[in-house]
Amino acid sequence: MPRTFLCAALLACALPATAETWQFTYTGFHDSVTGTFAADRQLVGSFTGADVDRDGTIARSEITSLILQGYDYVGCETDSNEYWHCGAEAFSYGPGGALSFSAGQYGSDPEGWVGGGHYFISGDGEYSYNFRPEYWDEWSYRWTEETRFAISPAPEPATWAMLGAGLALVMLARRRQAVQQLLSHPQLLAPPSGD
Repeated sequence: MPRTFLCAALLACALPATAETWQFTYTGFHDSVTGTFAADRQLVGSFTGADVDRDGTIARSEITSLILQGYDYVGCETDSNEYWHCGAEAFSYGPGGALSFSAGQYGSDPEGWVGGGHYFISGDGEYSYNFRPEYWDEWSYRWTEETRFAISPAPEPATWAMLGAGLALVMLARRRQAVQQLLSHPQLLAPPSGD
């Protein structure tokens, strides 16, 4: 049995890192419009990635999605063009450590008369601005010392399937071992004597 577990551990180390989805929430920001602390304001997000180079940090090149307030800033990068830019410029996460990212979108018409943007810088703020002739509007939610952070991995269906398959294999191995033990010791199958 120890040999089985050793083989499984070696196989796990040899397999490439699998992508995992993490969900996170920041709660409580300073509202620039009202000038007050908005304790119930949340920034909700998730990212999917893997520590491919196994250096202990998931870097920008190792994520396939970064969703902030329901919008994927990695997925939108291919839609960027001359007048509209969208993407995640920076990202890093060391499991159990700090999450750092910079992402957003901005654009304008070809003449530059009408446009706007919305971007996020972790630890700093969420910013939005819009402009048109004789009009400018902007707001922000800024991180403070009171901003709370929570993050957890989100189990994927494939993860549950692999866990179930692994448990089934362990149970099968244990059953096989029990059957072999009974067959090699037939006295265990004999009914108890009625002394």
